[in-house]
Amino acid sequence: MTYAATPSGQQIDIAASVRAAYTTVTDNARLAVDLAWLPFAIVVGAEFLAWLVAGGGWFAMILALLIQAAGFAVFGTIFIVRWHRFVLLGETVSETLFPRGWGTFFMTAVKVAVAVFVAAFVLSFIAFVPPHFLTGLIAVIGYIALAFASARVSLVFPAAAIERPISLREGWDVMAGNYWRLFACLLCCYVPFGIVHYIVDKIAGGGPSVLWIVFQAVALAVSFAGVAVVASLLSDVYRGFYPPQPQAERRAS
Repeated sequence: MTYAATPSGQQIDIAASVRAAYTTVTDNARLAVDLAWLPFAIVVGAEFLAWLVAGGGWFAMILALLIQAAGFAVFGTIFIVRWHRFVLLGETVSETLFPRGWGTFFMTAVKVAVAVFVAAFVLSFIAFVPPHFLTGLIAVIGYIALAFASARVSLVFPAAAIERPISLREGWDVMAGNYWRLFACLLCCYVPFGIVHYIVDKIAGGGPSVLWIVFQAVALAVSFAGVAVVASLLSDVYRGFYPPQPQAERRAS
């Protein structure tokens, strides 16, 4: 079932939305740790396994990358769903490892990822076609447009996490006139964490290999903090465009 958005004309306040996202995480840091520690530990374990299998040629390297990607895609998203459900539904405890809404969220993420991958592949192909000065410019413009498009449909994620899924088309339409504001909010919410993650990765690359997993755990902790802020932002924006259902109506549905 899908739910119609509130009438358009509403505008995202960039400064207020970003401030609210950071405040939500800092004010509930203890809860964030409680909801994240088990998924985080599993993802760190996946990183360690990837480190063990890497270094044996191209096949081992590809296998390691797949393990890393699968670890975060499956278990990292558990924390994201838990956090969305806390912000939007007030859930502070997850009785099982995989919370309600995780399956819907995961399938939504797969749909978006496939669409982005196909578009990026096409743009990469265009960039290799001569004349490169022209096709390269077209590809760069296309990548920028793809980033904005991905941000524009991002409200599908909090909707899926609370089991009120909306289509990509609806997510696109509801952000009409607001997509650049949402994109700016997303940049403000994650770029600081991305910079710290990059610095930690650089330090890890120059240190002893035995310490790599320690630095990787620190980098993952930074990533988890970043996605918590982003999830808080998306949940807050989603709530503004899709007001909560009255309890009686929710039971009836």
